[in-house]
Amino acid sequence: MLWKSKNSSEVKPQVEEDDENQEIVCEDVSLTSMFGPFIKNYTSSLSSGKQVSKMPYPVNFYFPNSSLQHQATIQMTHIDLLLAANMQTDPLERFLCVVQYALSTCSLTKFPYKPIIAFPGETAHHHVSHSTDERTYFLGEQVARDPPAAAFYINNPTKGVTHAGNIELAPKFNKTHVHVKVNGEQKTTLVDPNGRWNEEYFMETPDVAIRLFRMLTELTGKISIACPSNGFAAVLSFKDKPLFGGHKNVVVGKITKNNAEIATLEGVWDETIRITDANGTREFFNKNTISKKKLEQPETVPETAGHKIWAPLLQALTDKDYKTAKNLKEKIDAENAAREAKSSGPSYPFSFILFYQYISNYHFEAKAPVFKNGTPSEIFPLFDKNKIFQERRRAL
Repeated sequence: MLWKSKNSSEVKPQVEEDDENQEIVCEDVSLTSMFGPFIKNYTSSLSSGKQVSKMPYPVNFYFPNSSLQHQATIQMTHIDLLLAANMQTDPLERFLCVVQYALSTCSLTKFPYKPIIAFPGETAHHHVSHSTDERTYFLGEQVARDPPAAAFYINNPTKGVTHAGNIELAPKFNKTHVHVKVNGEQKTTLVDPNGRWNEEYFMETPDVAIRLFRMLTELTGKISIACPSNGFAAVLSFKDKPLFGGHKNVVVGKITKNNAEIATLEGVWDETIRITDANGTREFFNKNTISKKKLEQPETVPETAGHKIWAPLLQALTDKDYKTAKNLKEKIDAENAAREAKSSGPSYPFSFILFYQYISNYHFEAKAPVFKNGTPSEIFPLFDKNKIFQERRRAL
């Protein structure tokens, strides 16, 4: 992604210990009976170039969360790894912490289950507590729906750590599988309170391959992580599982200093990864033992918050009341489609609520006044959802 509401009638998506790899079991409908027709319609729609968000999708295959809230869970569950980076005086150790955090955000949902695609203008407001005086804040906004795109900003003012990103999912049908190209970039900024360093780390997100007839979803392709100011860089390669045998979720990589290789990485990203350098081979990352944080909510959130927009539908999905969920999904889709039609539709560019667009379609930055001093009252401003949708328009 979540939160426990003070109002018991208000549904909040729940994040359990293993939510980042959440699998939903459809108890009321035979998966086998639904899967054949679904695959046929899904592949037909993709091959004809139909927009993903407008494709028919069985409500039974949604889990009770929106895609924006799910992204918050991915980014924040292991945020302690990123915060630890700014506590290291050795630049190599800082870089390795950032690599560990990047690995911790690798996440998949079991096909065909997925979160609900968020609507443009939907926001996510989160924080995690580290002590009575320290919090890390998350603010996200869905900035497009076709293809789906979101921007987010994470800030821990106490530790001097920020992490901002923008992600666009661009699916392409390739006969036997769907290749989801993940456009965008993430940037971590580490500022030493004593002024010894001020570093920016740039990282990419791996693509996703959905193997339709093997019912397999996996990360694929290469990503880079780099800090230009200290010369460290990493390239991680996510390997496709062979058709017969082999292991899924394998990743290999190398770490360089000023283009000279200093270490290699190898392992399974959702289990254990080992590092080999001049000191030998040892465990570098273990997904099963790293600490996890649970997301909380501020006392007030705007009407644009995803859990408010989707509350009745999320409750129906939680209760496995799929008939009600289907009717609610269709109603919400129709209402939002009408709003988008009045405000120039879902395409780029928008007058965004919390972020502004720069450089290209895939890059967004938080509006500075929203994050002044990182205080909750300014990080979580209130907005009127209906007014936002009415005023949304194409930028000139």
